Amino acid sequence: MKKNVLILALSFLAASVSAICPNGAGYQNVCSVAEFDGCGDATSFITLSFSLVALSISLIYMYGKLKEDAKASTWAKDEAQNLLITVLLFIGLLVFFTASCSISAAYAGSDPFRAADTYMSSLLEKNGNEVIRSLTTGSIENQMTATSALFLGMTPFGGSGVSNRAGYKALSAQKELVVDLYLPFIASLTAQKYLLQTIQWFGASLLLPFAFVMRLVPPTRDFGNVLIALFFALYIVAPAMYVMSAQAFTRATLQPVLISNENTFYTYGLDGKTGGEEVRRAQFYQIGSTIPQAVFIPNIVLIVIITCTMALSKALKAASV
Repeated sequence: MKKNVLILALSFLAASVSAICPNGAGYQNVCSVAEFDGCGDATSFITLSFSLVALSISLIYMYGKLKEDAKASTWAKDEAQNLLITVLLFIGLLVFFTASCSISAAYAGSDPFRAADTYMSSLLEKNGNEVIRSLTTGSIENQMTATSALFLGMTPFGGSGVSNRAGYKALSAQKELVVDLYLPFIASLTAQKYLLQTIQWFGASLLLPFAFVMRLVPPTRDFGNVLIALFFALYIVAPAMYVMSAQAFTRATLQPVLISNENTFYTYGLDGKTGGEEVRRAQFYQIGSTIPQAVFIPNIVLIVIITCTMALSKALKAASV
């Protein structure tokens, strides 16, 4: 028990300040080892934790040899093996994330988090908010047009009239219905964007140091394995999947699409236009191209995250001595 408490205290001493980002780093480049955690501090403190734990194991091993305590010597040898596995695991995470960055740079030209954020921001603004604004403006214009009427008679003695543009009221109601149906998709895109930013903020700066501290301590080793697996799924797998989704979406939407040999839609509104008949005619294509990312892709990512976390945590548990 005293050995576990010693390792726990030394590990927390090294990793407790890893949550602090003293220079207010903006998480601009997460693909270099120095900026892997956004602040550049957690990696150093994890390394310090390894050093302190190695020191404590050495002291306990020397104590076991000095006092001829076989249990202490055996415990120190087992913990040394676990420490070696943990160090190799940390190096493996860096290698996997470097590979993820290389793939993202080849496909999207930037690191996974930046590419995913750019993709979600563009999709949310051009295919989401712009459509909502256009539909809302169109609905108000239709309602105003529907108030036009022709009145025959002498006010205030009586008369009769007819609304010559009453059909525009139906157009207004149709656009309001589309807005009501489309808002949940916009909310989903917004939530995904901020969840990615949250993962980038706390993933390597908070979750990773805490996970390794838990793994270094024997009583909490299984919990640490789960947290490391969760970090791998959230910080490495999830952004990479968004990058692949962005690349597939970009390739699909940037290719000219011919509809009935009459109307050609080039980017479904992603070409920077802020209005005009071209964008209005492409609204249903904008909505249709948003639905997969708003509904289908998040469910696939969630399934992959859960599966990856469960499988990797079991593998890490099996690798523990």
